[in-house]
Amino acid sequence: MKIKTIILLLIFSLAIFFSFLIFRLNQIEVSLDLLFQEIQVRLGLVVLSTFLSGILTCLILEFLYFYNRNR
Repeated sequence: MKIKTIILLLIFSLAIFFSFLIFRLNQIEVSLDLLFQEIQVRLGLVVLSTFLSGILTCLILEFLYFYNRNR
């Protein structure tokens, strides 16, 4: 295995571990207002979902940038 692969695997496993900690340790319920609807969700789930959606958005934009750059 290359060192880059090992580092990537380590970062991924650390992200999964911290996601588990955030989801497990945060049992506080908050109310989330969505236009005309109010829902009760756990704070850990909100933090985790915003983090994952930010990573997904970043990866999509980076992919599009490198795809257009290599063309």
